Amino acid sequence: MANCIRLRRDQRGTSLVEVMIATVVFMTIMLGGLNYFTLPQATVAREKMRRLAVTQAQQRMETILGLDYAEITADLNETVTSVPLAKISGSINTTILTVDDVADGLGLSDADSDTRDYKNITVKITWSDGNAQSVSFSTCVSAFENQYK
Repeated sequence: MANCIRLRRDQRGTSLVEVMIATVVFMTIMLGGLNYFTLPQATVAREKMRRLAVTQAQQRMETILGLDYAEITADLNETVTSVPLAKISGSINTTILTVDDVADGLGLSDADSDTRDYKNITVKITWSDGNAQSVSFSTCVSAFENQYK
């Protein structure tokens, strides 16, 4: 009988209540920490799409800048051409506008009688990954200085 009483006093372990409290605390910590794994994955995916869009826009801009000044015309304008961006599709919009510079006069009072002093080239890629996203590059070129040749 003394052995039975001693066993009951010496029994050490955790009660069901202690196990349940420990489980609740552990699960709360794990669910809170889960955000540290899911949010970075979404950020990495969004930045991957942005990087792909930047690459596509740069390639389009470099293609245009590789042309002679006379070949850069409004015929190169694109509107809503589909462009692949990983698992989704985006659209590319290229706009080429001629600009009359104020420095030599505007319109009829233009000093050199040429109202097309330089060309403004804009390449914009848009896509949606749940939110509307876009990347845009813009530059100006003139007949006198084309640094990409």
